[in-house]
Amino acid sequence: MGPQDQYLLLLLTCLLGPPVRCEEPHHQEEESQGPSPGPGHHHHWSYTDILEWDTDYPDCGGAAQSPINVDTQNTTFDPQLRPIQLSGYDLAPGETLELENNKHTVVLKLPDSLKIVGGLPHIYRAAQLHFHWGSDSSPGSEHMVNGHRFPGEIHVVHYNSEYKSIDKAITQPGGLAVLAAFIEEGPDDNAGYQHLLDHLDEVKEGGNSVEIPGFDIRGLLPQQLDRYFRYNGSLTTPPCFQSVNWTIFNQTLLLSAKQVGSVDNPEYHPDL
Repeated sequence: MGPQDQYLLLLLTCLLGPPVRCEEPHHQEEESQGPSPGPGHHHHWSYTDILEWDTDYPDCGGAAQSPINVDTQNTTFDPQLRPIQLSGYDLAPGETLELENNKHTVVLKLPDSLKIVGGLPHIYRAAQLHFHWGSDSSPGSEHMVNGHRFPGEIHVVHYNSEYKSIDKAITQPGGLAVLAAFIEEGPDDNAGYQHLLDHLDEVKEGGNSVEIPGFDIRGLLPQQLDRYFRYNGSLTTPPCFQSVNWTIFNQTLLLSAKQVGSVDNPEYHPDL
């Protein structure tokens, strides 16, 4: 295969949804939802009344509403995009994290020492991560690729470091940056995820929370951070602010059937 053929293959593998841009891979070492990120917002919404969200939350009817179906026929390759670079993600066991069942999903609150330091126009500080596992009527991930919905999706929520808090950033254009990755079933246990899954039984009921030891949060994301799809969108649940810079990684995460089943449990998101 010649250089031109390789470049064409690159373009094909980088294509995805409107208006989605794609990162060119660099040859280097690879290094649910819950409610809208940010405290202080209403939580009386439910996935069962999704068509009525814009009544109480006007932004839910906005032009940049997420999630989207990433259509590989309508994407643009952007050579200016760079690999996502993370800092501070490997937390020591002595540092504790709060794992909470907020009645929508399980949320892991993250210290703002975790940062995105490359691949975006600003430095972004972490706030929390959560999962999406769909519902009985619409199972699986929130985002889709060519109409295909994956078994699950992780969102790691960050806010622009130019603002003092996520509450200040959440309404501002580009105020938030979410790293998203699709979850699929694989043959083996995912060791990185087991650190989190071991504590799920402790937060089965809505409102419960538990302190868990720190671990390598980087292990919850794909190894390849240099191939992704980028678009400007919104929070996927109320209040749906149109303030999110989305990065959706090409590489999926593989969890064993047992691991997928331990999270895809209605006890963790009773309102689905």
